[in-house]
Amino acid sequence: MTPAPLLSLILATASPIAPATPAAASLPTAPSSPGATLYATYCASCHGAQGWGSADGPSLRGVGLADVDFYLTTGRMPAAVPWIQIAHRDERSGQALSLDQIRALEDYLAPTVAGGPPIPLVIASGNLEHGRALYALNCQHCHAAGGQGGAIGQLEWAPSLDRATINEIADAVRAGPGQMPQFAESQLSADDLNDVASYVFRLPLEAQAPHVPPFRSSGPVPEGAVGYLAVIALVAFVFTFWRIDTPPRKREEAVRRDEGAR
Repeated sequence: MTPAPLLSLILATASPIAPATPAAASLPTAPSSPGATLYATYCASCHGAQGWGSADGPSLRGVGLADVDFYLTTGRMPAAVPWIQIAHRDERSGQALSLDQIRALEDYLAPTVAGGPPIPLVIASGNLEHGRALYALNCQHCHAAGGQGGAIGQLEWAPSLDRATINEIADAVRAGPGQMPQFAESQLSADDLNDVASYVFRLPLEAQAPHVPPFRSSGPVPEGAVGYLAVIALVAFVFTFWRIDTPPRKREEAVRRDEGAR
């Protein structure tokens, strides 16, 4: 064998070809766009360089752009401290991103979050009566009749909707952030979503349902507590007046009849 073919054989053996990986399977390792720079600056430390998550933040794989849009537009993300979200932060605080930055970041993350709900298209011209009915059926028990929010148990709190934009409302319905259930199109059609988002967006503050003192809202927890107190008061009332109005002899006869029936 001549030296040239022998050298080629040695180089081929020592340098195996690395398997190709799909371009969309991972995020770029070096910032190459405004969105990539923003992700490396604000997101990678918690969600990981490749979006797989870490001990300080969940994975972004397959969550959908509606989820990303909700957390960014409401100011819950980027988080100042891992796992602590502050809704509707002032942009001047240096944490909330501008709309242009949000769109650049969403464009960059689109391949990573693909598979989840997309950003829904809504306009504030839905059927308000139908939206009111949908809100009463699906939302009111947590967010209260006037959208002021309330306790939902286990130290969780449904936020007030008074500052939510119609796009944030629609994003939340599709993405289901936190303890909120996710409503797919099979549960709420695009028209249904437009109706309920339009209704919530137009909820006037002066029309909010009055809460029950000393509770801050009319959500399920205070309403349940009031219900229990009402039952206890009713039982005490009936027992007290039954003993007052019934002579001792008749009470004893009633007790004996009850015992004999058993």
